[in-house]
Amino acid sequence: MHADPEGEAPWAMQLVARVERRAPPTRTAVCAAAAGAVVRLLADERAQPGGEWYPRVRRWTDGAIRKHCRRARGVAWERVAALPGVTVSEAGAEVRALVPTALDALPREVAVLQLSGSELDDPDASAAVDPVPGGAVVVSVAPEPFLPLGKAAAACGHAAQLTALRMPAGRLAAWSGAGFPVVVEHPDTTRWARLRLLAGVEVVDAGFTVVAPGTTTALARWA
Repeated sequence: MHADPEGEAPWAMQLVARVERRAPPTRTAVCAAAAGAVVRLLADERAQPGGEWYPRVRRWTDGAIRKHCRRARGVAWERVAALPGVTVSEAGAEVRALVPTALDALPREVAVLQLSGSELDDPDASAAVDPVPGGAVVVSVAPEPFLPLGKAAAACGHAAQLTALRMPAGRLAAWSGAGFPVVVEHPDTTRWARLRLLAGVEVVDAGFTVVAPGTTTALARWA
């Protein structure tokens, strides 16, 4: 674990969701796109040893893993899309994961974006999804406490990141070959309690924002 020198700003990966006024995405689609964007950025050859992004990715992964999810539309989205990172589209949602940076060195195009806002509709949210062999990773969002959109998207991104670290090599190769698909479910409290006993990944929040330290915010499963 990286020990930040006293006075050094923490680092974070910024996730930017495209939320246009006329055709906003659903909450679940944003969460799934965020998860895919995180893992695709980390798997990108530019994020690997010797790649141009590697020093920044390594600095971030050596410290506390922070992710912040912001919103953009119109010209603001176009400006963010020009910054180093990876964009994933999922069911009408677009999320760009940006190469991590220190919080006191955020590009202005990112720093001006909202970290919070009104919640998105979620008419097609699934309460129960089970993984199929060789298929998408299923990420479950905690039913309690309620996670605002940005927190939920960041939790899904972290679940995908941990999944890539813990999957057996052969299964990871298959997931990568398929483009790192992710399906997001929103279980009730009864199902959530059962899934916590089965999940290969449990995201335990450090408590920097929104929830108390030690809160489980997401789970991930695969077959």
